[in-house]
Amino acid sequence: MSPTRRRATRRRTPRPAGGLPAWARADDGTTTDELDGVPVEVRTIQPYQATKAYTCPGCHAVIPAGTGHLVVVPLVDPEDRRHWHRSCWSRRHRRRPR
Repeated sequence: MSPTRRRATRRRTPRPAGGLPAWARADDGTTTDELDGVPVEVRTIQPYQATKAYTCPGCHAVIPAGTGHLVVVPLVDPEDRRHWHRSCWSRRHRRRPR
């Protein structure tokens, strides 16, 4: 006789009164950091939010529409925002100064 196998049951995440479970609720993805001594706000752009193509200042390559990336906004001059690849932003300390 073969041993009896119990069917695995899927553990369900309880839904809070507010609607979505905790794992599905995302914060706005905004953090603060520093770029060349200037405080910046770093925003995460999801692929479905990326509707235009941008040029990454880290590698000077195009970030195509539909690609997740980061928007870096200087706190002193919000109009001077730049769109970065995630990997280029993480390597920004190793780039050559202009």
